[in-house]
Amino acid sequence: MGRFLSKLLHGCLAASLLMFLGVGLDSAAADGTQSVVEWSRDYGSRSSGKSVISTSDGGYLATGTVYEAENPEDYPLQKAYVVKVDAEGQVEWEQKLVHKYTSHTAYLAKETKDGGYLVLGSSRSDGEPKDELYLIRLDSSGKVLWETVKEDPSIDSTPVSALEMDDGSFMIAGRGMVSWVAYERAYILKIDANGNEQWYNKYSFTGSDFFTDLIPATDGGYIAIGHTGMAEYESKEYDAMLVMKLDDQGKEVWSKEFVDPRTQWTAYSIVPSEDGGYAILSRKSNNDKRSALLTKINLEGQVQWEKTYTDGDNSELYTRLVRTKDGYAMLGEHTTTNSLNERKSQYGVLRVNTNGGLISRELFKGPPITSVGKAAETADGGFIFPGTVLRGDIYKLQLMKLSPPGDQAPVERVLSGISYKDAVKKMKAGNTVSTVLQAVYADGSKEDLSSAAMYASGDTAIAEVDALGRITGKSPGETYAEATYEGYTARIRVQVLPENTDEFDPVNGEVLFDSYEYSVLEGTMIDLKVTLYDYKTHETTDITRLVTFTSNHPDIAEVDQEGNLIGHKLGSTRIYAYYKGSRHSAGVQVVRSAAPQEVTDGASLSN
Repeated sequence: MGRFLSKLLHGCLAASLLMFLGVGLDSAAADGTQSVVEWSRDYGSRSSGKSVISTSDGGYLATGTVYEAENPEDYPLQKAYVVKVDAEGQVEWEQKLVHKYTSHTAYLAKETKDGGYLVLGSSRSDGEPKDELYLIRLDSSGKVLWETVKEDPSIDSTPVSALEMDDGSFMIAGRGMVSWVAYERAYILKIDANGNEQWYNKYSFTGSDFFTDLIPATDGGYIAIGHTGMAEYESKEYDAMLVMKLDDQGKEVWSKEFVDPRTQWTAYSIVPSEDGGYAILSRKSNNDKRSALLTKINLEGQVQWEKTYTDGDNSELYTRLVRTKDGYAMLGEHTTTNSLNERKSQYGVLRVNTNGGLISRELFKGPPITSVGKAAETADGGFIFPGTVLRGDIYKLQLMKLSPPGDQAPVERVLSGISYKDAVKKMKAGNTVSTVLQAVYADGSKEDLSSAAMYASGDTAIAEVDALGRITGKSPGETYAEATYEGYTARIRVQVLPENTDEFDPVNGEVLFDSYEYSVLEGTMIDLKVTLYDYKTHETTDITRLVTFTSNHPDIAEVDQEGNLIGHKLGSTRIYAYYKGSRHSAGVQVVRSAAPQEVTDGASLSN
């Protein structure tokens, strides 16, 4: 078959499959500048997808779980699932792995220098409270060469990354839950080529700490990233993205902790940047919405610039960062939630240039997607996603292959103003918090420009602002931070609290609205109540005047500090009440006021 005809047939098949799957692009026409779905396939009987890698032969290796019984009359076992496919997604071989236990998962795989694979997973025995690290070495045909379990009675283990050394040994990074206290521990395990342990280091910073990625450092040693903070039931004042430099023995060279209280700030993926240093993909959570961040640091871990990416009320969780010819691509999950609180997940690709400027946001849908695994770049410059989809009432591991994106046409946008994402920032004296400054364009779109603006503090004795817009509390009081960019200015209120404040400490009780759902007429207000139920005394206290209120859509409805719920225009939103370190939310529906019925002379209402 001629090359032209082959390409033509391939393009027709891709277009047909795109229509069949109902795959769509987010706010972008299929004009040749975006990626398209080349193929999408399901694997396993009852299965789920965790990760996928591109292999040196042009194919792919996916990992996850599969549920199968050894005999028809037996209860299905959860097995670690590994499936090798060719460039078109056709199965070449698969492995369904069981150690000596009953519950297994294959989280990720690494192609080894000899053409085989190291598979990292977990194994749990029936009735046991924790997972043990499960390591399997396969040859190129999927044959098991060896398998072993790393026993650590103190943690519940999940592997996150692996590196192969020149001598055939491996460094494996992971996270381990200390189950009885809900703390996490970051760890790195070094094994030889036969799976024998060489050393095993665990790391402790603030209290609950874990790794998510590990790469070789460009100047020797290694870089690990993740999260550090307190356990969920403790104060979330200290919530930080963790970046750590290690030597060849896994000993700390330096570490950086980037703090933003109550955001669950977590790094997920790191790659070397083209001009030295690293680019780090991370996530923050705010009001049940997740935003993506891209941070550029130098070799010493100092921030050079940082960008935040949000998509309105939608939530994004990108867990893989790859270098592209234009800059970077973030791969992961995009979630929308409608007024009925129904969630829809899609595979998402967020592409930016080398300075973090947004190029495109592309979404790809299909059957109901229940989870998105760790995606990968393909040899042709495209992307491949693993996930779990629902086919009827059966869950299946899915792979979706995307074509390389085409050249991007330049997008001209007119700047109409700048604004802070938040109205106010609170912090303790001595602490630093980050802010997000957005450029607002005439077409309604917004883009993070935090590292591009000029900043000033209204009172440097109370708070100082650095070149990235981060605010450091100096002494208790209230002031503002001001940003200037291309002739536009924006301000954010800054409240610095005393060092001994309990504002950020969670209470031993439950914060509750007096309703889970409110309905308010457009242009009117109703009063609501927020109470605190104390677990120790079993008493309920009215704290309405003490909480801080926010709204997902303040233009639809918001709450003033007196506790009045104000309906501005038709629509639905969620409101939040913050009290110390705790939070509660409720839904709000703004409805139209009923117009009075006119009665004309001589007319009868009963007519």
